[in-house]
Amino acid sequence: MRIRPIIGALFVLFFTSCQSGYRKENGQWVWVSYDESVGKRITPIDAHDAKSFRVLKSKKYAKDKNAVFYHGRLIEHADPRSFQVIHESGYSKDNNRVFLDDHIIVLADPATFEFLEFPYTKDSDHVFCGNIPLKISPQEVNEFKVTNTDKLMSATKSTILFSHFLEMNPDYQWLDTTGITGIVIGDWGTGATKNKKFKGFREAN
Repeated sequence: MRIRPIIGALFVLFFTSCQSGYRKENGQWVWVSYDESVGKRITPIDAHDAKSFRVLKSKKYAKDKNAVFYHGRLIEHADPRSFQVIHESGYSKDNNRVFLDDHIIVLADPATFEFLEFPYTKDSDHVFCGNIPLKISPQEVNEFKVTNTDKLMSATKSTILFSHFLEMNPDYQWLDTTGITGIVIGDWGTGATKNKKFKGFREAN
């Protein structure tokens, strides 16, 4: 007897999620989203040029002559002239940097960067979980394989306040010198080299 309410709720959530996106209101662009508890949210897009603003083929993204936006949020340091979306999981790059959502992937080289399977990516010298590098040697980069033993949970993406992440992971304090403002990781992803196993960004026992 509970099936109908559940199906109805899922339909509503699916329908409203389809309505999220960029809209132009009163001559300015906004990001419209839907929250289960609040309902419709309208978020102004700060510091954009309305005349040159356009939504990209991947509808999560937009850009104007000066900047690039993800879900209406500014992607800091992204170059709109060379910007391109890599993968629908939230990966993008320009000529100088690689991004996950609206955050820079630390140390990533856009020329050699490639998507593996969320939450893992790599370039010629690093493997990344979300937007931070794993602690492996350059030799181990070529050995690394994504295993993702829990296929359902491995796609889970977590965004963490930068200050909170450093409190919980003091050995990553060096990130404080990189200028990044947020951490995106996938705690449930798993991978391995010949001699190491990883869960999320941590080496597993």
